[in-house]
Amino acid sequence: MASTSEVGHAKNIANLNLLNTNIVALGATYNPSNLKLLLPNLQTIYTTSFTQQASVNNLVAPYSVAVDEREVIFKPLNRELTKLRKAYKATEGVTQVQLEDLMTIIRKLKGIKKSKSSTSTDPTEQQDSYSTSQMSYDQRTNTMDLLISLLQNTPNYSPNESEYKIVAYQDKKAAMLLKTQVVADTFVPLNNARSARNETLYNSADNLVDTANKAKDYLFTILDSSSVQYKAIAKIKFKKR
Repeated sequence: MASTSEVGHAKNIANLNLLNTNIVALGATYNPSNLKLLLPNLQTIYTTSFTQQASVNNLVAPYSVAVDEREVIFKPLNRELTKLRKAYKATEGVTQVQLEDLMTIIRKLKGIKKSKSSTSTDPTEQQDSYSTSQMSYDQRTNTMDLLISLLQNTPNYSPNESEYKIVAYQDKKAAMLLKTQVVADTFVPLNNARSARNETLYNSADNLVDTANKAKDYLFTILDSSSVQYKAIAKIKFKKR
């Protein structure tokens, strides 16, 4: 499962490889006094960032699958709760107060807004975005306890339909807990891999983007602006997200 959010990072890495290829073609002409701009260092940055991006790519799929599988459990809940309300209302002896209690719980279960995904390269912002989303699912799972308790404490609540039985909601809560935990388990290594990648590409003192742009600046001092090499290198872009 591909992630469009990783495309910009991969482009910076691929462009460094392209820049390095152009530098190799220049041979001894490329001779910067800044040791950090020497070809071996640029090649090391490329190798490190390529490996780190590959690690991120390998971890995106398990996390995305976990998120999708969690959604399969949570998404039908709103429709199911609407039907549950009718089943509960049809129960002998249910009072208006009990019905209002049920509606309060249902509103809590329905009222969690889905958190927007973060595209920031700042690992702290990515962590905050995930934490907000995870908390919303944790809250909904916790509210299932309130729903189950209410149903258990309603004397005549004993529907014949399996989908409305208390055990069905106990099973659903267990599934919610499991799927939410899998999301957490797959997010942590992914977030760590992204943080390491972002440090190399954007955040360290000698990050890929800044170093590559400095190498381009040096190249422009030794190449004729009308040359094929100059024009080719000028098209190679490095951008911080």
